[in-house]
Amino acid sequence: MCLTPTLMARAIWEVDLDDLAARGIRGIILDLDNTIAYWRKGGVLPEARAWIEAARQRGMKLCLASNASRTSRVVRVAESLAVDHVGRATKPFASAYRRAMKVMGTSPSTTCGIGDQVLTDIVGANRAGLTSILVEPLSRRELPHTWLLRLIEKPMRRRWAGRGGLEKPGGKSTSQTE
Repeated sequence: MCLTPTLMARAIWEVDLDDLAARGIRGIILDLDNTIAYWRKGGVLPEARAWIEAARQRGMKLCLASNASRTSRVVRVAESLAVDHVGRATKPFASAYRRAMKVMGTSPSTTCGIGDQVLTDIVGANRAGLTSILVEPLSRRELPHTWLLRLIEKPMRRRWAGRGGLEKPGGKSTSQTE
C-alpha cells in the first residue's frame, strides 16, 4: 500500500491540465467533500467548477467518486457538473476506481485520482495503479473519524513538505508550507 501521492497541489484548480494531458491522462476521478466542495455543503466551489469545465473542454472524462453516505447529494452534484458518478465508492478499495474507470472508458495509465485524504483518496488511486494527486482539504470541518485520520496524515504531509514537496503538476516541486 503506497501512501505517497504522485503529485501535490494546494487546490484542484491549481492542477495543470496541460501537464495531465502531457502525461496521457484522459480521465479524472474526483473526490467530493473538501476537494471540490465543502464537507456536506451542496455547492461546488466556483474555482473547482471552472477547472472541471476546462478539463471537459479538453476532452477529458470526469467521474465523481465519493464515500459519502448521502448518495442523493453525490448524484445532485454530479448532475450539476454533467459528470459521471460512483456513490458509496468504498475508497480506498481499488474496486471504486475500477468502477469509475469503467464508467469513463479509461484505463489506469490514462486516469488520475484527485482527493484531499491520503488514507482514502491517495491509497485507493495508488492501489488501482493511477496517477494520484493530493490537494489540501478545503475546510477543517469533517467527520470525527476523518479528523482522526488527518492526525495520522499530518506527519506524512510534513515529511513531503520537508523534502521540498513532491512534483507539482507542471513539473515544478511544491511544498505544503510555502
